[in-house]
Amino acid sequence: MVRDNVISFDQGLGGNRRRIADARTHELVANCRRHVADTLPRLMQELFEHIDDELYQLADKSTSDMLQTRYFDAMRELRKLREQIEQGFFKGQLTRYDDFWLHPLPAATTEAGDLANDEMSLVENDELEENLAVSGMVSKAENRYHRELFALNMRFAQLVGVPDLSTRQNPIGPFSLAEGFREAMRVWSGDLGVRLVVFKMFDRYVMAYVGGLYDDLNDVLVEAGVLPKIVQRVRRNPVAPSIQRARQESGQAAEGTPAPPPAAGEYVAEEVSQEQILGMLGQLLSARRQHGAASLYSRRLPGGDGSEYGHLPSVNSGELVDALNSLQREASVESPVSPREIQQLQTEMLLNLGRQLDMGSTEAPVRRLNQVDQDVIDVIGMLFDFILDDGNVPDAMKALLGRLQIPMLKVAVLDRTFFNNKQHPARRLLNTLARAAMGWVDDGDRSAKSLYGRIESVVTRILSEFSDDVGLFAQVYDDFSNFIEREARGAEVAEERINQVTRGQEQLLVARRRVAQVLNDFRVANPELPMAVVNILREGWHDVMLLAYLREGEESVAWKHAFAAVEELIWSIQPKVDPNERQRLLKAIPDLLKKLRDGLNNISFDQHRASQLFKDLQACHIAALRGESDASVSTEVDEVIPEVTLANVGVEQERIEDEFLERARTLAVGQWIEWQSDDGMKRGKLSWRSGVTENCIFVNRKGMKVAEMHLHEVAALFRDGSGHILEDVNKPLMDRALEAMLGALRDTDADKKPD
Repeated sequence: MVRDNVISFDQGLGGNRRRIADARTHELVANCRRHVADTLPRLMQELFEHIDDELYQLADKSTSDMLQTRYFDAMRELRKLREQIEQGFFKGQLTRYDDFWLHPLPAATTEAGDLANDEMSLVENDELEENLAVSGMVSKAENRYHRELFALNMRFAQLVGVPDLSTRQNPIGPFSLAEGFREAMRVWSGDLGVRLVVFKMFDRYVMAYVGGLYDDLNDVLVEAGVLPKIVQRVRRNPVAPSIQRARQESGQAAEGTPAPPPAAGEYVAEEVSQEQILGMLGQLLSARRQHGAASLYSRRLPGGDGSEYGHLPSVNSGELVDALNSLQREASVESPVSPREIQQLQTEMLLNLGRQLDMGSTEAPVRRLNQVDQDVIDVIGMLFDFILDDGNVPDAMKALLGRLQIPMLKVAVLDRTFFNNKQHPARRLLNTLARAAMGWVDDGDRSAKSLYGRIESVVTRILSEFSDDVGLFAQVYDDFSNFIEREARGAEVAEERINQVTRGQEQLLVARRRVAQVLNDFRVANPELPMAVVNILREGWHDVMLLAYLREGEESVAWKHAFAAVEELIWSIQPKVDPNERQRLLKAIPDLLKKLRDGLNNISFDQHRASQLFKDLQACHIAALRGESDASVSTEVDEVIPEVTLANVGVEQERIEDEFLERARTLAVGQWIEWQSDDGMKRGKLSWRSGVTENCIFVNRKGMKVAEMHLHEVAALFRDGSGHILEDVNKPLMDRALEAMLGALRDTDADKKPD
């Protein structure tokens, strides 16, 4: 059973523990603990109820008796261990929660633990696979709940009295939950493949619903007045079915419904600025019409200026949609077109639209557009101008997205919430298409299964099926998002593998350098070492120390023992003139030889070569007991191990300290750059940067490595103009477009004002 819901904050507190003094904080911490203790068992119940079904289905679909037996055996073992795993998870999680409030925050971040895992991954393949599974689910959950976790971190930090709290330090954050489950699962040493299935189920039935717990905890703290102004969302996270049933049985209100809107003054800042932008756009468009701005799209239509032809009858929105339907049927995506051709099509569209609406010619218009439709046409036109000018979107993709101008214009006419609702399905679809297109590089693959083919299919479907049902965009968005999510999951795994390997290679490089430095220091301090000792250190003991460093680090007992063995070995071959020293050496030799043999056996050193090395060492020991030096002493102080350099061997770039190097240094992980290479233009996302070698790994949208460059190479690309950063790639296209339009309208409006 889990522990009770009462925590003692005062009893047994040492001098270095945090004391939470006020009763209000005690009560809040205990209240949050009750939510944790109530929610996690229900989520684990949901998990184990589905594990049996999943393993049974896998066994049923197995193509071999061996595989089927493996799944059935795992099912039986997990049933027996279920209570032990659940209790281990609950108790561990509540212990971490309690310790968080009782002890100071650890000085080291969890990245140190990750590094240890990276070191182990060099020698444990199973551990690597498990690392990938756990880190994948943690990253996904941290991204999914980043708003809720940000608010919860701030509120926990406020209660505990620290200035800041990272998500990895949160005692109930995704990292803590995943590692806690991983620890609880150590009681079962099942097949790796089945373990990965269980981790996947944990992700599906626990991590996917833990957002509801974060919602509840934020609600508890907000109600108590802990940073109530942090507003992280409007829609709440989904709640697990078992928790919903429990709440319904207890008479509580059903969760998962939209939360009430924030009170006045609590709206998220980005939503407020969005409304301000739209309002100012309307005002500036009206001002430009009064100045007769010829660049506005509505003015290119015959009779488009409503103020000049106000006496004419206006075209109603229904007629405008009918005319756009006719134009849409004429559009085609059968062959790629350039952005310039799209701009020509825009002009032709306006002329055809005027004819469709029976607006006459520019000299003698017979009808006019109303004010609202003028605004819609102008904003959509400027929006697609921005798309065609956006350096983040490749030209071939611009041409595809440009074909959506007529459908988007129809959406804006039919549904005025298009501009002020960031979650509008048409807007989300356009943003998602543009975001996917940003990472695309033209490799010549235009097949139906390629990204180009998928986007082309979306555009074709919208053009052929969209009439007046805006719901079509939601269907298309869901289909395309599923494709993108599948790609993203694969990319995440591929990227993590690359980073794991790269981090491991670098850690191995660092370890080799440290071992070489230590052994060569011994060589310099003892220039007359016999070749027998040099050979032992060079051929075998180097790897013994390397393994100790990688597995446990320089502060470990294993490393210190390996280091002490070198000191003892060097002492043992020095001439012993004093009788007491000879007696001491005679007693020490068996133990020393055992240490050396055990160390070499641990790295699977060649037995035949080891026998030869120990035979040579025996001659050294005999000479030392006689008070003599071994005759095989080298006359040159050569290195035991050649020094390992951490520099990137392939880098020949001049190392210039300037603003371009600073720009390269400030590149954040996840940021995209584009550069010219011998193979053409390339795009890559900074996936990892070494703090030791300053090497940078860039990956494509599929998570595959496209380049590994030193920081100075990246700076050189910026310096000669062959590379640049893709700005604001994570900001939705519509937001960037509206802000750019606002800036352009402000600039032209300011130019028209008298000095």
